[in-house]
Amino acid sequence: MVSAGRGVAPCTQGPGAAAGVNALADNAGSALQVTRLAVDQAGRAADFLRTRGGGVMDLLAHFWDRLAQTPPLLRDDVHLLLAGPGAAGAAGADSASVLGAMLYVPKGHRADVFITDASAGRAFTSYLADWVQGQPRVERSEPPPAGAPETTVPAALALNYVTGEAISVQQMLPGLLELVHRKNAAKQSVNVMMRLPPDRPVRRCAKVRAARDGDEAVLNKWRRLYRKERGILFEADVDAWIDTGNVFVYELEGQVAAVAKFDLMLRAIVEIGGVFTFPDFRRRGIGAELVSELVGRIRESGKTPSLQVDTENEPALAMYRKGGWVEIGRLARVWLSNAP
Repeated sequence: MVSAGRGVAPCTQGPGAAAGVNALADNAGSALQVTRLAVDQAGRAADFLRTRGGGVMDLLAHFWDRLAQTPPLLRDDVHLLLAGPGAAGAAGADSASVLGAMLYVPKGHRADVFITDASAGRAFTSYLADWVQGQPRVERSEPPPAGAPETTVPAALALNYVTGEAISVQQMLPGLLELVHRKNAAKQSVNVMMRLPPDRPVRRCAKVRAARDGDEAVLNKWRRLYRKERGILFEADVDAWIDTGNVFVYELEGQVAAVAKFDLMLRAIVEIGGVFTFPDFRRRGIGAELVSELVGRIRESGKTPSLQVDTENEPALAMYRKGGWVEIGRLARVWLSNAP
């Protein structure tokens, strides 16, 4: 069922996604309603991410807050959805009754999702199934088999990339793959979201400084090696990085031994990212010292330090756990198919 409002087709709870996973509850018997919010109501959905996401969804909530800045001509392409029993998504409804939130952007071929109940995942999948049924059918790339009169195939959901709390994404993945006519995802990654408790002391390090003019070559080296080892390529404008003052180096005897940066600076959180110690300087604790200094700087600003680590990056996870960082949850990224 979909609430009245922005011309959304009815949505019933279908079999779409698989049963609940791990900690997800499953209230399949309760009647759910999916409500599509206007972009100027995005704060309600973002608040749900922050209050119920345990910190894992704070970064996505930051981007949802900015949906109101979407150009008017593109707003009809933004599907911002809430799911819950009865009129949970209606204006003025108690946010505690919301069971899930999803942002789907067809032109961007992407979606963000967080659900606290498996039935919300099924409701969102059914909403997407109903929506795609209204899209034009696609001409076949090859002639149909002999005797087959149909010359078109059902339209696939315009969705390539999904991100969100890991259990939420995995719970919805079977239904989403069905909607894009895929049996398996093209690529998946999961990051451990970590925070350092506020009572955990840190040691400051005078060897850490902000990157400055003259560091361009070493920053480009950092980009190349980080991509080679971690598969992530940072943007190329190192001059702009230097201007922001949010890229830092650990200097040892006149040589840059390690680099890190502030990935994202929110109103209450600063995420540390790109931590990299050059091969010749490893196994000396330099990375830990660099991170400790950055934590000190973040705390001085009155904000909370945060970071995320790929589950396959065991050395980094071991370093952070040894330093007192604790896991608050996991964020999944799934590429359903090759980028359009």
